[in-house]
This record gives sequence, structure tokens and C-alpha cells, in this order.
Amino acid sequence: MKVNLRTRPLREVRKERMIPGVMYGKSIESTSIEVEEKAFKDALAEYGKSMTFRVTLDGKRHNVYIKNIQSDILKPDDIVHFELHRIAKDETVSASIPVVIHGKETLEKRKLYVQLGLQEINCEYKSGSGIQHFEFDVSDMEQDEAIHVKDIVIPEGVTIHEDPEQIVFIVKEAHQVLEEETDEEAIETDEEAVETEEVVEEEN
Repeated sequence: MKVNLRTRPLREVRKERMIPGVMYGKSIESTSIEVEEKAFKDALAEYGKSMTFRVTLDGKRHNVYIKNIQSDILKPDDIVHFELHRIAKDETVSASIPVVIHGKETLEKRKLYVQLGLQEINCEYKSGSGIQHFEFDVSDMEQDEAIHVKDIVIPEGVTIHEDPEQIVFIVKEAHQVLEEETDEEAIETDEEAVETEEVVEEEN
């Protein structure tokens, strides 16, 4: 993706369907930049906010990842500013990678549901690698079947910092989920009742 130095007011940048941003990182000063809206949205769709990719600024290539984006409050699809974090070849990136589940509609037809154990997975990787999200297809999974961290196919260059035995998600029947939620609510109610009794006893 090609980015340009920004030397003009923000209003002029946005008027020409460009998005203003900033690039910073190790061994580079914070630099105001701008990029074509379509080019940035294409990069965001392909790499997300975790994978590293290359940008060109004044003929020089830099490995970066999208650190942050700001959207218009009234129009969430309109990006008004972004941050690129430049990383050196020997530098590592720490990121929380989202878990994406496909096929939940198929499970629901069989009265089955996905119960998440992790919504994001903590990872570390070096420049030039990374992953946008961890995808799982649950269409053919059965009741009580689970995926643990140790079951994940890890891309080359990526290290996961989670307990290997941690459940990422498990497939359950609808009534199982409801029963567990009811049990949890009952436990919370009992704990609140005990706390109330203790307070009353102390006051007496």
C-alpha cells in the first residue's frame, strides 16, 4: 500500500476521499501521512488490525500493522483517522486475535449452540507474519464436542500465549446453556443472601 506524507489541512485530505493517519514505531519519528480511502479499506479487510504488511513511503518500504482506527460516530463505516505501527525485522508484535465461528446457523437447526471459552487468543509474532483471526467451522460438530487451544493449527511464526488445555469453545444443547446460566444466577443469589445475613448480624 502506498502512503504519502501529509502536509495539508485535514479538511482538504478528507475532501479528496483520502484518509489522514500517522505512522510511528521503532527507529522512526512519528510521521503524518495520508492514503487513498479504498486502498486503506482494502488493506484493513485483508490484514485486519494484527497482521503485518508493507507500505511504501517516499520510495522506502516499511513493515507495519494497523494499530488503531477512528470512525465517524454517526457513520461507523467512514474512517476518519488511522495509526500504523512500524516494526523492525527483529521486533515482535503482541496482539489479541479474535475467534471467528462459522456454521452456527447449521447447529441451531439441530438445537445446538456454541458456548465460547475465549473470544480472543493472545499471540506473539515477528515482523512479516501474523494472523487476522482464528476461524472455525462448527457445521459438522456434535453435542459436547470442544476445541481446545492445543487443537489450533498455528501459522508459522506465530506463538500462542494461552493454556493449551483452555477450551476455545464447546458445542452444547440449548437447554444445557439455559440450565448453566440458571445455576450461575442461583449461586449469585445465594451469595448475595449470605452477604445480606452477615451484614444484618453485624448490625445487631
